Amino acid sequence: MALPLPLMHLHVRCLARFAQAPEAWRCLAALPRNAASVLLDDAGGLQMLAWNPDRRVHGAVRPGELSHGERRWPLADVDVGHRLETACEDEVWEHEAGLPELGPGWVGWCSFECGHAYEAFPWNPPYPDSWPDYHFGRYRKAIVWLPHGEALLLHAGLSDEGEAQEQQRAREEAEQLIAQASQVELAPMPLALSPSIPAATFQRRVRRLREWIGEGELFQANLSHVLEASFQGDPRLLYGSRRAQQPTAMGAYWQDGRGRALLSQSPELFLSVHGNQLMTRPIKGTAPRGKSAAEDEQHAEALHHDEKEVAELTMIVDMARNDLGRIAETGSVQVFTAGEVESFPTLFHRTADVRASWDPRQGMAALFAATFPPASITGAPKVRALEAIASLEQRSRGPYCGSLFHFLPGPAPRARFSVLIRSATVGAGRLRLAVGAGIVWDSDPLREWEETLLKGRYLEGA
Repeated sequence: MALPLPLMHLHVRCLARFAQAPEAWRCLAALPRNAASVLLDDAGGLQMLAWNPDRRVHGAVRPGELSHGERRWPLADVDVGHRLETACEDEVWEHEAGLPELGPGWVGWCSFECGHAYEAFPWNPPYPDSWPDYHFGRYRKAIVWLPHGEALLLHAGLSDEGEAQEQQRAREEAEQLIAQASQVELAPMPLALSPSIPAATFQRRVRRLREWIGEGELFQANLSHVLEASFQGDPRLLYGSRRAQQPTAMGAYWQDGRGRALLSQSPELFLSVHGNQLMTRPIKGTAPRGKSAAEDEQHAEALHHDEKEVAELTMIVDMARNDLGRIAETGSVQVFTAGEVESFPTLFHRTADVRASWDPRQGMAALFAATFPPASITGAPKVRALEAIASLEQRSRGPYCGSLFHFLPGPAPRARFSVLIRSATVGAGRLRLAVGAGIVWDSDPLREWEETLLKGRYLEGA
């Protein structure tokens, strides 16, 4: 029997405070272009900027060997939950009293295709421009902005030689970064996004899904397509220019320092892990904002009572309950809200809140296996919906509908995972934004197409 690894304690402490720090996105843009950086951006609360991780784990998922039995498609050769779990299985993160947990830690993302490790569905060609399917790293230094404006330089220290020198370098980097960030300015960055498929093709796929629903094969599926544009600018400045138009609690920017960037204005929480407590907040249902307060109220009220949208979210809540129930303590799954209308600058959404208790000793691999891909961006039942959308879309989704996360390992793990919707990729001179809609029996193909275009409006700067 293998002996357990000795625990590595990472102690997070505050190295410096900045009373008047520039905005977080400006500090992001002031970093060198080749810096591997990540910004987690709760527009109404904490923000965290980290750069140059000391450990990285990344790669692609590919079909494994097809085992004998009823399965038609092979599972993936990599389990991303297991990769994350083993990368930091010997670590325990501890915080100095009074410090926020959002800061140094493991940060990264996994693609929708990582779901091939858990469910069998058709494989499509890899995502363009040689994107990986998962990429996460250990960031031991970060600047964290508090809601009142003060910024803290936090550092996760190890008990080894050279720690004092490393902390001094972190202070110097942060001071230089904050000094340079005040010089960062925005310029107009209009985008003209073009659909990669004709409207008629998307609407034909909607009708095909409706046929399958009518035949009783499934109840709902999330169908998507891609909006594209040529892009030669700095994606960090694009992120900075758009975040005010679409502020969300799960916003994020990530880049690998090698020309790939991920810009996310996701409003959706996939999973929150706080010790033995789990929470998910699925989103289903969309309506445009009005041109006046009265029209706004009318649109929100219509969404709240829209039978199609209510039914769609209800199905997803049932799926979320089922997914959490696969790993939760018996009887602990609870629906706190089955549907609330939330407002964003360009649209309204319906959201729900489902919570449960679990035993963290089961590990992140088991949690991923029970819940990934997220219920809200697949369909019901999940396996048949995965088959349907993969066969119709005929492309890999890549980061879209995967998850971006911040994770602190330990006996009482803490993590938050977003659903990567409203999330664009930039690489090789192209920007791609996938947009989708939940399709049910009474979906109108034209209305669903128009809903997807609405979801991309924020990125064009409209």
